[in-house]
Amino acid sequence: MNKKTKVILSVLIVTLLIFVGYKTFLSPKGAEGVKAITIHVINKSEDVDKIFEYKTDHEFLLELLEEKQEELGVTFEKYDFGTMVTGLLNYVVDPDKQEYFHIYINGEDAVTGPGEIPLTDKDIYTFELANY
Repeated sequence: MNKKTKVILSVLIVTLLIFVGYKTFLSPKGAEGVKAITIHVINKSEDVDKIFEYKTDHEFLLELLEEKQEELGVTFEKYDFGTMVTGLLNYVVDPDKQEYFHIYINGEDAVTGPGEIPLTDKDIYTFELANY
């Protein structure tokens, strides 16, 4: 093998090891079992402030949103980096107004999308229409 091939192969192996390490040790883990959780939807422009309470055995927020998609009027958009919530209670964000649904977990900003947010018993997941 020439030097260039060895470097490319080494970079691919290191990238694979980093990905496997992240998935194994750093990515969020879902908790098994039934959890009581609350979904709070706030859309001040439509005068909406609704609370939904669920008991679920899903491990991640996206799974619950997909199951309750019709009841919550949820729409999603899939991107390379994950899935985003683009609509709730039949209100779809307007990109021209730079709108999005900001997610809070117990009042704290979520740092990932709903596909990587683990559900935890008695937690409150708030979706608030915001502008960036």
